[in-house]
Amino acid sequence: MRFESAKNYDEFAVAQKQAARDLYHALFQYVKRADRIYEIGCGSGIFTHYLLRHFAFRQLFLNDLYRCPLMERYPSQIGDVCEQEIPSNLDLVVSSSVFQWIVPLEELFKKIAAALKQNGFFAFSMFVAGTLWELESFTHQGLPYKTPQQIEEILFRHFDIVEGKENFCTLSFPDCFALLHSLKQTGVNNLQGDFRLTKTSYRKLDESFDGKYELTYRYGVFVARKK
Repeated sequence: MRFESAKNYDEFAVAQKQAARDLYHALFQYVKRADRIYEIGCGSGIFTHYLLRHFAFRQLFLNDLYRCPLMERYPSQIGDVCEQEIPSNLDLVVSSSVFQWIVPLEELFKKIAAALKQNGFFAFSMFVAGTLWELESFTHQGLPYKTPQQIEEILFRHFDIVEGKENFCTLSFPDCFALLHSLKQTGVNNLQGDFRLTKTSYRKLDESFDGKYELTYRYGVFVARKK
């Protein structure tokens, strides 16, 4: 994840915005007020703004690897959430488009459950298996995305799942350069490991799209309650 290269993240984060919107609509069916909220990976604030506009709360804690302007206004943690001490007695923990980066997910879910009050809510979206398959089929590289079923199995160890669904977003581009530029601007990069983007490999990658430059993002949206 290379957000230092993603200078225009909000402009290009179409799939991430759709996932955040779906997460908000799912969560708002069950929770409209939560005294203590903790957001993991607030980033540029795409999902945070839903919290600020539509949820009543007393305290909001924000976490991310890098400091953003929103974090100046609320108690914040800078760093990997897996290494941070999550505030206790939380009513709601949320995260959007972050957990696909977390390994192992089980340890984090256990940590979140411990930080929540009894019957507290945990709601998140994350990209799942099938994301960027067009690129991965060529590079044979990518994140080890989990299936929604695998995520639910881990989640169910600590939570009762009240909603779980899968959706997708397919983005179209005029050419291969625009497609790769979009990936760079959202901090996503499957072109790593043994794969090197040279003039020859770029030409072959371009040809692999056969004139149809698309990227598919698949994501799951989950709302759960602490057991």
